[in-house]
Amino acid sequence: MNRLEQYIRDRKNLFDEEPMPGHFERLQQKMNRKSQRRVALRWCISIAASITILFLVGIFRQPAGKQDIGKIVCENSGDMKSCYLSKMNAVADRIEALSKNLDLWDRQQIMIDVQNIIDTANSGFESEIPKELPKKQAKAILSDYYRQNLEGLEMIEKKLKYYEL
Repeated sequence: MNRLEQYIRDRKNLFDEEPMPGHFERLQQKMNRKSQRRVALRWCISIAASITILFLVGIFRQPAGKQDIGKIVCENSGDMKSCYLSKMNAVADRIEALSKNLDLWDRQQIMIDVQNIIDTANSGFESEIPKELPKKQAKAILSDYYRQNLEGLEMIEKKLKYYEL
């Protein structure tokens, strides 16, 4: 502590002097620049955090690998439509088994809805796709169409499983 006290005693006369003109303005400008940097830094950090959160949500919301494998199998098969229809029929059979405990009216309604989904998928949607589209793009559209119908049936199956519990 002696060194600090000695330093203050030696320079006591400097503490009594008024600062040079413009000193406070320069100090205020420096402080403003620092606060602007902090604001910019906060914005950058918040944007980076938001992007990271969106990225992580996208990763965790990816469908399970089982669905991806089924999609790949059907896309690479010779007849994508029949592959998806066979998967839809398998899900329809499971739905029928799960709905056996329901009353007759509800069971009929569910099975009518299931049959409508399968009939819609089998209706010839592929003939409505413009011939001008590249094959890869047309195949992607068909795959999405059949997959959405299959996912609709799988959603009914999940609801029935939940109802059964």
